[in-house]
Amino acid sequence: MPDKNVVSWTSMVSAYAKHGLVELARQNFDQMPVKNVISWNAMISCYVQGGQCREALDLFHEMNNLRVKPDEATLLSILSACSQIDMFAKCGTLKFALDVFNKMPNKNLVSWNAIIGALALHGCGPEAIKHFEKMQAEGIWPDEITFTGLLSACSHSGLVDTGRHYFDKMSSVYGIVHEIEHYACMVDLLGRGGLLDEAISLIRGMPMKPDIVIWGALLGACRIHGNVEMGKQILKQLLESEPYSSGVYVLVSNLYSEVGRWQDMKNIRKLMNYHEIIKCRAISSVEVEGYVYEFMVDDKRLEVSSNVFSILDQLTDHMKSIAYFCNISSLCSETSEV
Repeated sequence: MPDKNVVSWTSMVSAYAKHGLVELARQNFDQMPVKNVISWNAMISCYVQGGQCREALDLFHEMNNLRVKPDEATLLSILSACSQIDMFAKCGTLKFALDVFNKMPNKNLVSWNAIIGALALHGCGPEAIKHFEKMQAEGIWPDEITFTGLLSACSHSGLVDTGRHYFDKMSSVYGIVHEIEHYACMVDLLGRGGLLDEAISLIRGMPMKPDIVIWGALLGACRIHGNVEMGKQILKQLLESEPYSSGVYVLVSNLYSEVGRWQDMKNIRKLMNYHEIIKCRAISSVEVEGYVYEFMVDDKRLEVSSNVFSILDQLTDHMKSIAYFCNISSLCSETSEV
């Protein structure tokens, strides 16, 4: 039998990768007497396809150390690994997202934006700011996406003054035009901080027409701070631009329930019924032993529903026994029949 050449070795790595046999692929890769860029790409791609993005980045780093020049296929695989920063963050595993980011040998604007957005999502404002400053120290110039993540991080961490500072610097220092996403972040930031009048002034000074995201952010702030009168004014604005948006009605209904105005809440629900506006129920998914289950509020479709509701009843009884109390106003609003 003739000796295997680099093409044969690489074909075996690719074949193992195709069938998800990552360990065997790596064994063959390590045994290769000679490797070319295609061989490296095959193994990196194998790791990425198997969800082992940290291993993929380690191998990419090793490839660079050996002065093997990457090509478009290499970079495409590494870009897929970058996207996993976002995936880990949205799945609640910020530590894994940071691990992936820290192992990246060559960080570009996309990877910096991904980690700043991940930190923002988890309310880690100070850490997001540190990464923003470190990014610039490494010679990476921010773009409009960077500032969306940065302002969102300030909002979720209550850093009002810091958010104002970076919002102003966007145009004065970085020459980036404020877009509606940046205004939405600022309205949310000011609203959460109770600065509703300042938020209104910012909206009035916008160069573009405010959309439902802008008004929705302010309406959410009205709910937090119990400002019903401003909420009613915002409702009028929203109904003119989004008359059939169920989210608008639900936000106002929740605002009324938050301050105990039950009749007004019922009137909003009646108005929804009159206009035949239906709030679509959100669907959640969970994977258990390789099978994905989907469920929603008061869902009785699953075969295990009776067991689930039985456990919920037990939990409710337990909470009562330890004198646990929660704010039921919004729960009443959310679970009401539309």
